[in-house]
Amino acid sequence: HPELLLGQVAILSSTALGTERAFAELAAEFVGGPTSRVLVGGLGFGATLAGVLAVTGGGAEVIVVEKLATVIELLRGDLASLAPGVLDDPRVRLVQDDVADVISRERALDAILLDVDNGPGWASFRTNARLYAPDGLRRAREALRPGGALAVWSGYPAEPFTGALRRAGFTPTVVPFKERGVVRARAYVGKTPAA
Repeated sequence: HPELLLGQVAILSSTALGTERAFAELAAEFVGGPTSRVLVGGLGFGATLAGVLAVTGGGAEVIVVEKLATVIELLRGDLASLAPGVLDDPRVRLVQDDVADVISRERALDAILLDVDNGPGWASFRTNARLYAPDGLRRAREALRPGGALAVWSGYPAEPFTGALRRAGFTPTVVPFKERGVVRARAYVGKTPAA
């Protein structure tokens, strides 16, 4: 199983691809039709992106944001077999940038799927902590259309984050992801009010 380390910390592992695919399938609940717009935070090994492409229509726009050039190079090269062709799909717009900055520029998204950290309290980069702070959640809400949703992948329980979502104006839910009958990860989902 390939792993990508940042210092001594594994920031990517192919062992979690099953939960990432399940995470991506959440987009199906929020896409607004064949021309839906979804932002995926974190390219990773491509599992979340592949899952979103599987549940969106031919006219969809899927913006995938990755900060690290190394990750992009690996998925285009040595690890392309983990998610074949995802970066060549015409629906995909790859942006190498900080996902918080991209979110603040976007509007009318159907869904934002964040898989850039191990969860809302365990940021891979210090700057990612702003994604889960009140101002970051406000920006995410402003980037979503009415009835859209923000989903955050987490490899550990982070129940206090549901309160942060509620205070930011979202209706929160928690979706567990099981592998072989055991919860391995969960999504913290915040839905915006419908128009």
